[in-house]
Amino acid sequence: MILQCPDCATRYRIKDMTPGRPAAKLICPNCSFHFTLIAPKAEGELPSIQSGARVLLVDDAHFFREMLADLLLPLNLNLLLAATAEDALMQLNQHPCDLMLLDLNLPDKNGRDLIREIRANSQIGKIRILAMSGVFRREEDGMDAIRAGADAFINKSFRPEDLREKVRKLLAR
Repeated sequence: MILQCPDCATRYRIKDMTPGRPAAKLICPNCSFHFTLIAPKAEGELPSIQSGARVLLVDDAHFFREMLADLLLPLNLNLLLAATAEDALMQLNQHPCDLMLLDLNLPDKNGRDLIREIRANSQIGKIRILAMSGVFRREEDGMDAIRAGADAFINKSFRPEDLREKVRKLLAR
């Protein structure tokens, strides 16, 4: 069966999906776009691609990006990944997103500076931003991110259901 990435339109050959099998999360090897392939309900029916909100996960730790992607799996989101502020800006300019989850401690730029830069850009400035930090010492740290332009803040020691709830609320706005 031939499958086409809903983001970059690259085509791939995959094994046929068994009817009744649960949905599969796929990552396009060309553009790293995450999407869901829903199994056919009956024999001979083609699987469909489920489209959801597009969310950019920005964190320099590969493990944490993958963990976030796994935790957000139940929300059926289309995920993009970036490891640096530069990668995030490139992704946002190429692929308009509904929400960005942003680690404030990136190797190439302070997350608060990146938020200000995004907010100043008329093309991408309307994106909702959930700032995250593992270095959280006081309430003022979260407020600094909000003052920079983030819509919400979460400490990286969050409970998975708290993260999903914040993401749902931000996407519902």
